[in-house]
Amino acid sequence: MTKILIVEDEPGSLKILRYFLGHHGYETAGAKDGLEALELFSQSRYDLVLSDLKMPQMDGLALAQRILSTIPLTPFFLMTADDSVHTKAIREVGIPCLIKPFSLEELLARVQKVIGRPLLPS
Repeated sequence: MTKILIVEDEPGSLKILRYFLGHHGYETAGAKDGLEALELFSQSRYDLVLSDLKMPQMDGLALAQRILSTIPLTPFFLMTADDSVHTKAIREVGIPCLIKPFSLEELLARVQKVIGRPLLPS
């Protein structure tokens, strides 16, 4: 089963993202910040990491750099409301961004493009 690590410090958003992607056949794990995400990543393999940019402890860009320095081909998306960060993140480390607010359908389309079709019908 395809596994997605979702890193989001807003509990409601984390719950919605996990439920939505889980409903579409993806196995999800959630972390409230970059440090917790690194711990989960060290314990299991994930097919995609979806991370908020601004978080306590460690932001999403630092998390991406740490994960990608370990396993460079890990698909990674940053979620941010700051559109100016989009070009900075892509320029610095080549990480695609989802600009908030985004629709769940847009999220699903991006996930499907990177790691494959959903396992269950929508």
